[in-house]
Amino acid sequence: VCETAVEAAILRAAGPGPFERVVDLGTGSGRMLTLLGRSARMSVGLDLSHNMLNIARANVSRAGLEKVELRHGDIFATRLPEHSADLVLVHQVLHYLADPAAAVAEAARLVMPGGRLLIIDFAPHELERLRDEHQHRRLGFADDEIRRWLTEAGLTPSAVVALPPDREGLTVSIWTAERQAERQRGAA
Repeated sequence: VCETAVEAAILRAAGPGPFERVVDLGTGSGRMLTLLGRSARMSVGLDLSHNMLNIARANVSRAGLEKVELRHGDIFATRLPEHSADLVLVHQVLHYLADPAAAVAEAARLVMPGGRLLIIDFAPHELERLRDEHQHRRLGFADDEIRRWLTEAGLTPSAVVALPPDREGLTVSIWTAERQAERQRGAA
């Protein structure tokens, strides 16, 4: 899928901001931070790879973003405060994980009332070669599986956005969920 189309869809799903705190779990190159950083008062990128954090630092610096903190950390135990971000992203990470449901639960824990979580990953596919060539543990995710994890984590899922498949048949999906604001929960 064209990365430009994916990023445009992510921007639409995230909303216009401004955001108090954006958290990007499994930040990799820091692309989500550079994409959304100008709309955030503060951003945090977390990754287990020191090498990827170095790449992210260079990219964030090149983008001229100053209010970005890059941390070495585990997506399963971020050590970030509960309900501390109004936008949390998990971009192309879940398919590498042995326990993606646990990562979704930890990401959801970070979402403050009125905030949202975006999960960007592949829809189910049959490209087995990705396991060997790129260490994918999962060959995509079904909508009902992600929606169940989001609901179990206390978030309210929105309609999934599925971008048309690329020439290899990979469809990128964007799942969005929100934590209801305090007064909305009290009024319900």
